[in-house]
Amino acid sequence: MLSLSKVVCGALALGLLAAAACRADALPVATNAPPAAGTNAPLLMRAVDLPFPIGEELTYRVYWGYIPVAVATARFDWVELDGRKLLSIRSTARTNKYADKIYRVDDLMESIVDPETMLPVRFTKISHEGRYWTHEITTYDHANRVAHYESKKNGEKQDYPLDADTHDLFSMMYVMRSQPFVIGQKPHYRCLTDDRIYDFWVDVLKEERVDLENYGKAPCVKVEPVAAFNGLFVRKGRVWFWISRDKRQFMTKMVAEVPVAKIWVVLDKVSGPGTDFWVKPPEDEKK
Repeated sequence: MLSLSKVVCGALALGLLAAAACRADALPVATNAPPAAGTNAPLLMRAVDLPFPIGEELTYRVYWGYIPVAVATARFDWVELDGRKLLSIRSTARTNKYADKIYRVDDLMESIVDPETMLPVRFTKISHEGRYWTHEITTYDHANRVAHYESKKNGEKQDYPLDADTHDLFSMMYVMRSQPFVIGQKPHYRCLTDDRIYDFWVDVLKEERVDLENYGKAPCVKVEPVAAFNGLFVRKGRVWFWISRDKRQFMTKMVAEVPVAKIWVVLDKVSGPGTDFWVKPPEDEKK
């Protein structure tokens, strides 16, 4: 089963999205071993240091082959939780009326993060895909290095060990957007998602321009994420991302080649605060 939420949601954060649903059966025991060479850890940063504005919203078009099937969004904003002012990274994926007749998808993922550390406080996943649905909440206790998982669907509860400064997929990717992508390098990362701690690498391949309908040809860098084992990105196949070559460093395009089809995710619109090229494209400047 292909999950639009995982195909799109991670990509909305940086471009390292997960392209297929794969429930983990077990959680590898977290270790406190030193990070491998090339690791960009610990990923600690305050919200005030991020190179993109709070309030940014990204909108993407999703294609199955060349057929448009869905729209996805990601928004980065302030939120109040338990009397605390925190940050929300919220992503949605929704099939259009034509795709609904074949396989309806209505997904929401949200990571609530501490603006002082950019570490996750709570991760929520509400997913409706065909006849499948789930509502899961993971709460992070970094002081005691444990994550508390709860399924609102069946009442299942589990605790999982954490490494120091463990991120979820969303919080990690938003912080990673502040780090440069150097051609030829292959940095290593770890994150907790789908109840499993994943090791993965990002192979930074080459510079390319991506032709976007509303923005023209945008300078980008092409990258390929590779997980230590299947499930984070695709169970079978490969996935590539094109990341904008500017300070925002978000995904402009994704292509996933899986046995049943080729999936495309293409940037449609950037909105929110700012005066740069993305929120004031060339056609607006001419008016």
